[in-house]
Amino acid sequence: MSNRWGLGWIILVLAGCGADRHPPSAPEPLRIAAASDLQNALPTLAERFSRQTRVEVSLTFGASGQLAEQIKNGAPFDIFLAANTQFVNDLAEAGFVRPESVRPYALGTLVLAIHPGAGSSDGIRGLSDLAQPDVKKIAIANPATAPYGAAAKQALERSGLWPKVEPKIVQAETVRQALQFVETGNAEAGFASLPNARAARVRRVEVDPGLYDPIVQALGLVARSKKAEDAESFARFVLGEEGRKGLAEFGFKLVGTATPASSPSQ
Repeated sequence: MSNRWGLGWIILVLAGCGADRHPPSAPEPLRIAAASDLQNALPTLAERFSRQTRVEVSLTFGASGQLAEQIKNGAPFDIFLAANTQFVNDLAEAGFVRPESVRPYALGTLVLAIHPGAGSSDGIRGLSDLAQPDVKKIAIANPATAPYGAAAKQALERSGLWPKVEPKIVQAETVRQALQFVETGNAEAGFASLPNARAARVRRVEVDPGLYDPIVQALGLVARSKKAEDAESFARFVLGEEGRKGLAEFGFKLVGTATPASSPSQ
C-alpha cells in the first residue's frame, strides 16, 4: 500500500517538474453553436466580444435542429444560439441546457429570395408567382430541423400554394444553403432569412409575417459547459446594447429590452 502511494507522489512531482519546461497550453475557446442565419452577423459580434474580454471564440453554424442533436450527443459547445425558441426549450427540459439561461435575442424575418439573372425568375414578384410553370425549382431549408424552413412551408400552406409548388421544392440542409441554391441559379427562388439575403446577390421580397408563426430566436447555456462564466458573459453581450445594435445592423428585429452589461470576464 505504501509503495503505491509513494509511486503516485513521485508521478505528481515529476509532472510538476516537467510543467516548468513547457509553456502553458492556450486556453480552450468559448465554443458557440449558432443557427446559420447568424452566419453574417455573429462573426462580427464575436470579434467585438473578444476584443473586450480577450476570450477566444469558436463558431459552428448549422440548422438549429441539427445543432440541438449534436448537443444531446455530447458535442462540446458552451452556448447555443438557435433560430427559434422551441429547440432551446426542448434541450432545457431534457437537462442539456440550463433552464434559467434561456432568453430570446432577436426576431427573424422570412424573405423570398429570387435569382437575379434573366429568364423565368424575372416574373417572380411574390409568393403567388411561384406557381408559374416557368418556375421549376424553389429552395427551402429542411422544415424538420431549420426554423426558417418550417416558416417557409407554413407560408406556402397558409397562402394555399403548397399543393401547387410541392413538386418544385428543393430541400436544403440550412437556410443558408437554400439561399446559395438561389444565388447559383440552381433554383429560381427560395426562402431565406433577411440578414442572409441582404448580403447575397439576389432580389428579395419580404414574406407577409401573417403567413407564418413568429420566428423568436433564443439562446441558452449548455449545462455541461466548463466555461459557464464566459458563456454567460457572451450571452449578456449579445443581449446588451452593443449586441442588439450589432444584430440590428445586420437586419434582425429586436425583442424585449437590453440586458445591462456585466463586468467582462478576463
